[in-house]
Amino acid sequence: MTDEEEYEIVPLSPVRRLEKRMERVEKVGTNQEMIKELMDIIRINQQVVDDIVRINSELITRVGELSGSVKDLSTKLNDFMERIEVAEPEEVERESKVKEMEEKFDSRLAKLEKRLNALILATAPRMRRPAPSLGPPGPPMGPPGMM
Repeated sequence: MTDEEEYEIVPLSPVRRLEKRMERVEKVGTNQEMIKELMDIIRINQQVVDDIVRINSELITRVGELSGSVKDLSTKLNDFMERIEVAEPEEVERESKVKEMEEKFDSRLAKLEKRLNALILATAPRMRRPAPSLGPPGPPMGPPGMM
C-alpha cells in the first residue's frame, strides 16, 4: 500500500438513506411538473369553454334575428297572397270584358263584311268585264282597292 491512498470505513445505512431521500426529492419535482401541466390543461379547457359560451351566445343572437326576419317574410308573403287573391276576380272580370268586346267587334266586322259584299255585288253588273283572252286566266277582277 502506498501512503497516498486513504481508506475509510463508512456505514452504508446513512448512504442508503440519502439515496432514498434523493429519490423522493426527484419524485416531488416530477409532481410539480405534473401540476404545472395540469394547470396548463385547465387553462386551455377554460379557454375552450369560454369560446363555446361566446359562440353559443352569438348563435342565440343570430337565431333571434333570423326568427324576426322569418316573421317579416311571412307577413310580406301573406300580404302578397292577399293581393293575388284580390286581383284574381278583377282579372276574371277583365277577361270577360275583353271577350265581350271581342264578340262585339266580331259581330260589327261581320255586319261590315256583309255590307261590303252587298255593295260589291250591287256595283259588279255596272262594271265592264274585259273580253276573254287566249292566255291563262288571271285573277278575278273586283272593284279597285279590294285586292
